Amino acid sequence: MTGSDIKAPGTTARFDINRRRALRLGGASALAAAGLLGPGRPFGAAAANLVPQDKAWRFLVLRHGNVIGEHRFDFSRRDGDFIVEVAIDISVGVLGVTLFRFTHRAEEVWRDGWLHGLTSATDDDGRLWRVQSLRRDGALRGTVNDVGFDVSGFVVPASLWHRDTPKTQVLFGTIDGRTKVVNTRLVGEEAVEVAGRPRQARHFRLTGEIERDVWYDADCGIARVTFPARDGSLITLERQ
Repeated sequence: MTGSDIKAPGTTARFDINRRRALRLGGASALAAAGLLGPGRPFGAAAANLVPQDKAWRFLVLRHGNVIGEHRFDFSRRDGDFIVEVAIDISVGVLGVTLFRFTHRAEEVWRDGWLHGLTSATDDDGRLWRVQSLRRDGALRGTVNDVGFDVSGFVVPASLWHRDTPKTQVLFGTIDGRTKVVNTRLVGEEAVEVAGRPRQARHFRLTGEIERDVWYDADCGIARVTFPARDGSLITLERQ
C-alpha cells in the first residue's frame, strides 16, 4: 500500500484506480457505481453447491524447485456460516540464515453466499498488516492498520478459492485490505499433477494489480498456482 492509498489514520481510504479516477468517485463504493464489482446476488439455496466440498486443501510452496513453505485452506461450518481459514508460512534462507519470512492467517465468514466478515494478520518480512471487516448496511466495512474502508456490492476475496474468481474484475486483498482491478483470460485446459496424479484443470491467467496463473479442476478447486516473486523468481503452489 502506498501513501496515495491512505488519507490519514482513522479516516476512510481512497482507492486509486484509473477507471474510478475517471469517475472522480472516492471510496470503494465507486467500484459498484462503475460496474466493476459483481451485482448484489446472494446465492440462496444454491450456496451449498458453490463452496468446496473438501475439508482442506494443502499446497507446498516452491521456489526454484525447492520447498520454502506451505499454504493451507481449511473449510468448515459454524452456526450455519461457511468458514474459510487460510494459513501461509514461507521462509527463504541460505546456510541457516533466514533471508525472507512471510506468515499470513485469515478467516473468511460467508453467510447466505455473501462475504460477511474477514479478518487477517500478516507479517510480510517485518511489515505488519491487520485487517478487520464485517458486512453492515450493505457493504463490507472495516479497517486495515486502523485506516477505515468500505466495499459495496458482491465481494470476492483475492484468496483465489472462490469459483467466481475468474469472472470478476475486482478482487479484495486479504492482506492489505485494498480492492484490486484484474483482467482474467482462459489459457486452456491442461493436465496438472495433484497429489501425484494427473488431473484435468482449466488454466486462467490473472493480470493487472494481481498477477497469478491459477488452475481450477472440474470441481472448481484450486489445483495449482504460479506467480512471480519480488525478485523475479517463479513461485509455485503444488497441491498435495
